[in-house]
Amino acid sequence: MTSEQKVEQMLDDMSVAFSDSDIKASPELRDIIFNYAKELDSKRDYHLIASKLVKRFVMYYWETNKELPPAAIRLHNQVKPYATRYDGIAISTMLLPTWF
Repeated sequence: MTSEQKVEQMLDDMSVAFSDSDIKASPELRDIIFNYAKELDSKRDYHLIASKLVKRFVMYYWETNKELPPAAIRLHNQVKPYATRYDGIAISTMLLPTWF
């Protein structure tokens, strides 16, 4: 799958989550998904947006102590592999000078 196809797939996944009734009932979750979808559409960097989105879902949970709706959990699980890869590369890049 090309990078552009992955961006489109992620936008589709975000659209499905955004359309869910539980997400619509939560203005904060709706704004989180909408804002990151806009950023993904303009920047096209799906790894970066996935990393930000996953971290924002965790922060939402910590701040509100509310369970995420199933649609948000499904979206989290769909983008988590991209976020993990991005975070791993970022950490490796930062630690590289100390290893050698």
